[in-house]
Formats: sequence, C-alpha cells, structure tokens
Amino acid sequence: MSRQVSDYLSEINDHIFLPGLQREFVWNPRQIEELFDSLIRDYPIGAITEWRVRAANISDYNSYNFLRMYVADDYRPPDPVLTEYDLYNQEVEDKEPEILIIDGQQRLNSLYIGVEGGITVYNGGRGKPSDQLQYWEGQRLCVDLFGHPEYDRDDTTGDYEFEFKSTGKFGGTDETGYSMTGDTRHLWMPVGELWNGGDDGGSGNSTVLEGRALSEVVDEYVDTAELRADNETRYQLRSISMAVARDITSNVLQDDLETDSTNKDRSEIPEIFTRLNMEGSDPKPYQLLLSKLMSYWPYAEEEDERINPREVIQDWIDEFKQKFPEYEQEIDRKLFLRYSAYLVGTDLLRSNLSSIDEDRMDEMRERWLYTEPVVAGRRFEWFRKSLEKAFQTIIESGIRSSVMNTMPIFALLGVFYYQNPDAEVSDANRESVFQFVARALLLNKYYQVLTYGKCRNWMRYLREWEPDPNEPIVFPGDELFESENISPSAEDIRRVVANARYESSPGEPVFTDTDVTAVLGLIEESYTQSTSTSIGDYSVDHIYPKSRKESVSESIGETVDLNRIGNLQLLPHEMNEEIKSDEWPHDWLDDLGNAEAERIQRVNQYPDIEPTPENAQAFIQAREEQITDYLIDKYVK
Repeated sequence: MSRQVSDYLSEINDHIFLPGLQREFVWNPRQIEELFDSLIRDYPIGAITEWRVRAANISDYNSYNFLRMYVADDYRPPDPVLTEYDLYNQEVEDKEPEILIIDGQQRLNSLYIGVEGGITVYNGGRGKPSDQLQYWEGQRLCVDLFGHPEYDRDDTTGDYEFEFKSTGKFGGTDETGYSMTGDTRHLWMPVGELWNGGDDGGSGNSTVLEGRALSEVVDEYVDTAELRADNETRYQLRSISMAVARDITSNVLQDDLETDSTNKDRSEIPEIFTRLNMEGSDPKPYQLLLSKLMSYWPYAEEEDERINPREVIQDWIDEFKQKFPEYEQEIDRKLFLRYSAYLVGTDLLRSNLSSIDEDRMDEMRERWLYTEPVVAGRRFEWFRKSLEKAFQTIIESGIRSSVMNTMPIFALLGVFYYQNPDAEVSDANRESVFQFVARALLLNKYYQVLTYGKCRNWMRYLREWEPDPNEPIVFPGDELFESENISPSAEDIRRVVANARYESSPGEPVFTDTDVTAVLGLIEESYTQSTSTSIGDYSVDHIYPKSRKESVSESIGETVDLNRIGNLQLLPHEMNEEIKSDEWPHDWLDDLGNAEAERIQRVNQYPDIEPTPENAQAFIQAREEQITDYLIDKYVK
C-alpha cells in the first residue's frame, strides 16, 4: 500500500492527525533539508504507519495537529513570534480524526513544514536578548533552481541544493531569489511555490503545479532575477530551473510513500508504537516515556487523577524559562521526565522503560499530584516547588550552564528537596551544593564524574538517605561522593590548579570556568568564614586587578598572566566593588585594618609574600603551590 506525498499534504490536519502518545516534532532544519534531498534523489525514506480510528471510539483519543509554522530553536521567542509559529503540536479541536500517524511523524511533519509552512529561528548571536523581535527571522525551505546534477556549468553548483532561507520576516533579511556566491549563481525559490502557490496553508483542495502553471512560476523567478547575462545564458538557466522544478513535482511532491495500516484497539496502540520506535535510534527514551504516560494518564478512571502530561510539562517549561533565564536553553521536556523517573527510582534508559508498567506510572502520577506540605488542593504543587528549589540553590550559588551543563544534577537536587520537605534554600544548602559541584568539576574533565550514570546512583542513595532529625537538613554532598568511593588524587589537583584561568569582568557574580569553580569552590574557608553572606553573594576577584597588568609587567620586567588561579579569590560583591575596586592588593589590605586583612589573606590562602607589584609573579606562583597543598591535604585520601 502506498500514498503520494501530495495525498498526505492534502489531508494533514483535515483527516490525518497525530495521537497523543506520539512524541513532539524534534527534527532540526538540516534534517528537513536532507529529507527533501533524499526524495529528489529517489533514496528510500522508510514506511509510514497509519492507525485507522474507529468512529465509535473517537472520544477516547487525544489527537494533535501537525506543525505547520515551527519554532526551530531552543530560545524562547517573544509573543509576536508565537502568534504565527508554534513551539509544539496543538491539540485538535472541532475535527474528528480518521487516521492517526503512529510511525513516520517526523518525516510527514517535515514535508508539511517544507511545503506548506516554514520555521523561525533566533539570529541574535551570543548574549542578545531572545525576547526581542529583531533577533528572530522567519524562514522557508527553498531549492536552488540553478542547481541540477545533469547540467554542468562553471557558474552553477551542478547539483540539487535545499536550504532554509530568511524571508525578511521579523528581524531577518530576505534571502530568497537571485544571489551569487563567488562566481556561482543561485536562484532560491520556496518549495511551496510548486504546491498550489504554497502560501495559504490550506488542505483538501491543494494540488501540485504542472504544465503551464509550473512554467509560469519558474519563468517569473528567472525573468525577475537580475542575472546580468546574455540571452543564451538566460535560456540555459531557465532550462535548468524547469528541470529542477519538474524533479520536485515528480520525485518529491508526487513520490509514493510506502504505507502500513492498522485498526487495532486503543489498548494495543502504545505497545505497537513502542515496538516500532524501539527498533531504531529514535525516539529518545524520554520521548518514549512521555508517550507511555500519554497513553495512560489522560484516561484514568478518576477524573481528578487525569493528567495530560504533554500539556502540563509545556506549561512548566514556559514557567521555568521565565523564572530561571540563566538556564533557559537547558530547560526542556527531558529535564521534567528525568526528574519524574528519579522520583520513582528509575532513569531514562531504554532498558528501564520496560519496567515502567501501569503500577509504576501510578506511582509517578502520585508523585506529581502530591500536594503537601506546600499548598493543599493545588495539583502538582510540591512536585514543581521541589524542582524550583533546585534551580534557586544552583543559581544563587552563582553556577551557570557554561560551568555545569549536566541537567541531571537539577533532577538529583529536586529529589533531595522532594524527599525532605523541611529543607530550605539556605546558606548551608547553597554552600554544600556549590562544594559538591566544585568537587565533581575537579574530577569531571578527566574522569567524567558528572555523568548520567553517577547521577542515577546518587539518586538512589538520596531516596534512601535519612537526615539527622536533630540537625538542619543539608544536602549530603560528602556522603554522595563517599557512597561511590570517589576522591581526587594529588596529580588531579595539581593538573586542575595548573590549568585554571578566568577572564571575568569586575563584579561578575557567576562562575563561568570549570577549573576555577572547582578550585575556589573547594577552598571552602574563603566563603564560610563570614556569617553575613552565602556563596551566591561572592564574586571571583583578581587580586592584582587586570587593569594593572601593564604596571605589573613593567615592575617585574616581564609579562604576567593575571588570569591564573593564583591571582583569583572569592570576595563578597560589595567588598569587591565598593572597597577593593582596582586598587593594588597591598594598598587595599592596609586600608582594611590588621584583623580583617589577616582574615582575608588566611581564608584565601595567601602566601607569606607581600602582594606588591614587584612581587606579583612570585606571589601568584607561591599561592598556587599553597592552594595545591591545601586541596591535597583536605581532599586526597
């Protein structure tokens, strides 16, 4: 059995939809481009599996639309973008599905986006605010009409090319139409122009352009291009363009897709879906877990226990991205599903998915619904609040994703707060977590301590851990390392200290280098001696200010690297910005008074060398040696 691509495009979101157990659309723009390239070259792309829904059971299904206009970026777009483009599939309203796709969603949705719709992407580069419209652009899938493998010219590519090109929407510049790359000519036309005009997004009456209609579209593109070419060249380029257009209509839009069909009962579809998708590398385990939950939770016998996990998780993603913009790029479905799995003692491994039966899904649902001790009567409150505490702890410790991008740590910390309702985001917990992350970073570069496997083992330990009832509840970082018998060697510490560098700005409160975070985080006296501040109130400070680099070099007669760990310390923000500023270290310390100056030097491991300009090189080297000895003495077993 087979259907043409055009048949599917005509019926998508009209008669053909997606079941709720399907994962979200996850292909990136390059994968969409490669799909069209495979079709035009007549490469096989696999079968589509349809589920023919029985009319009497329509109300039993959660059905979703295919995406037409898609946010193909991890950045959270501003509201004007979201009025036209969707982050995720939307639930079907006012239509009754005849066919639900249980295998082949990524391919069909890619075809739908490439022909009928488009994408939007963030183009602001590093550090620009993603909530501003000028940093987004709309794109459509285009084909280079001047590229065909049977036409070999010096001024064309001589092969098919598909690329998403900006249409000028929002902050982009229109890249469609004629352009040149060096001496190579391109004529970028949206693929959708060959599909009934391609702009209305309609269904049912759409057709593939052929004959005169096809020629008119191609002629318009060639005739309006500023080719600066003679008539013979223009004629040859038009011939290439017509050949490309015909290949798209015949090899892509009218290609026969192999199709399987089933009309099994709803109870069997989740198992069919799992088996179909377990055979390949996709989908990811977290997507399969979501599919399992979607096949079961919305249909609970008790109405107050029915949950649509896809919609609830999306609401949480939006909420957490707004609350915690420091980790906006890392907040996704995988995080919430891993946290859910951790709470029932499992993880997102394919080998573990088979153990998540209905009893385990019931247990997971109870974890979601648990309402005490925060606000009784509000669904999901304690589940969500515990993960919020995890984010608050890490962010208030100054740690950012460039240092610690292993999101299972957030799920691990969420389990700690969930299991211990009386634990607070306190100074003690911020400092314990900061030191735990620092120790992990010390070893991670060489031993991969921050791995899914280690977090999975630590999760199991935390689920059984019982705090001392007579003491404040503090995250047991030391015990977690001891449970895995993990400790650094003297050589590990020497290696990290030798490589630690930091290009910070004055007053910068966050830790953005793994080695520096490891070293300063493990000199715990530097941030635990003051009772008025916690680790989140500290800055990474250059003892010899960077602004004094030339003066230091002149005093010594050679260039000194002031970004080495030997020149870095932790200071409270206020002291760093308002008292120390860019003064010479010996002048600033003299202004503090003897007792405070001695404390600063002691807790930050100053060597017994006066920190004057002419001593800078010797001071930095001696301090690194002293820091190394301190860490070896404290952490090497």
